[in-house]
Amino acid sequence: MAAVYELVVEGEGVPPHSVSVGKQPFSIGRGPDNDLVVPDGMVSWEHLKVWAERGTVWCSDAGSTNGTFVNGSRIRGTVQINAGDRITVGNKLQLHLQLHGNPSIEVQTGESIALEEVQSGLRHPFRSTRFVIGSAADADLRIPGAIPYAAEFALHGQDDIWVMVDTEDRPLEVGSIFEVAGMEFRLVRTNEQPRAPTIQPQRDRFPYALMATLDGPTGPVAELSNLQTGNRVRVEAETRAILLFLLGRRVAEDRQNSTAKEEIGWLPDDDVIVGVWGRSGLPDGANRLKVLVHRLRSEIKKAGFDPWFIERRRRYIRVRVREFSPA
Repeated sequence: MAAVYELVVEGEGVPPHSVSVGKQPFSIGRGPDNDLVVPDGMVSWEHLKVWAERGTVWCSDAGSTNGTFVNGSRIRGTVQINAGDRITVGNKLQLHLQLHGNPSIEVQTGESIALEEVQSGLRHPFRSTRFVIGSAADADLRIPGAIPYAAEFALHGQDDIWVMVDTEDRPLEVGSIFEVAGMEFRLVRTNEQPRAPTIQPQRDRFPYALMATLDGPTGPVAELSNLQTGNRVRVEAETRAILLFLLGRRVAEDRQNSTAKEEIGWLPDDDVIVGVWGRSGLPDGANRLKVLVHRLRSEIKKAGFDPWFIERRRRYIRVRVREFSPA
C-alpha cells in the first residue's frame, strides 16, 4: 500500500500540526500563493518545495536567500528526505517528515480563501471545497490530541463559507476569528485568482445508503446504513424521517438528470419546510429547520455515523449518500 506523507509544522508560538504532501509540489514561502505562507523576513517569497514521487519524498530549495536546512545542513537544489528528517526554514519554523495513512487522491480546484493562525500568522490556503482540522489521518491540518474532525469548513463560494463543529454549523465571514482545538484562526482572502489544481487526500467519509418512505407501518420511516461496516440506524421520528426522504429523493433525481457532482442533492430550504410542515411552517421555518437538523445530526452521531452527511449552505440543504432507495 502506498504511504502518505505529512509535514509536521512546529515553531515559535506554533502548536505542532500537520499538512499533507502528495505528488503536487507543496510550496512554502512568504508569498501569498504558497501552500504554506510564512510571515518571516528570513523566508524568501518562494523558499522551498516538498513533494512525493514513487515512494520517495523530495525537498527542493527554490534559490532562497537565507537557505533551507535539513537536519542542520544547508541543502543545494533538490535532495531526498526521509521520515524523521527535520527541515528548518527562517528563524521560527521547523518541519519534520512522517508517514501516515493510505487515502486515495483526487484533483480539486483551489480557492482564494485561507485559514490564518492568529498567533503565528501562518496561512493554510484552501485547496478544495473542504478543509478539515483535527487528528484524523485525512485532515488538512492535523493537530495531535484533537478529536478526529474537530472542525470542517465547507466552501460553497467566496461569500458562502460554513464551519461545522460537533452537530452545529454556521456561516463565516472573511475576517472572523474563531478557536479550534486550542488554536485561534482567522478566515482571510489570499488573492483574487483561483490557484491551479492541486492534489488532496480524498475524504469519502460518507459510504452511506439511505432508505426512506412516507408510508411505513406507523408512518414515515428512514434507515441509514454504512456500506463498509454494516452499521445501521432506524429513524422513526416523523419530521426527521420526512426530511431524510425529501433529501434522499432529491439525490436520486439529480443523479438521474446527470446533475454536476458538486450540485447533487441541494434542495431549497423553503421546499423542505413546506414538505415537512406545510406552507403554514414558512413564517418560522428557518428556526424549525435548524432545530430539526440539529436533532437529526445528534441522533445519527449517537448511532456512530458522521453527522456531516447532512450539509447546509445559504438557503439550501442536502444529504451526502452513495445510494438512496424509497422503501
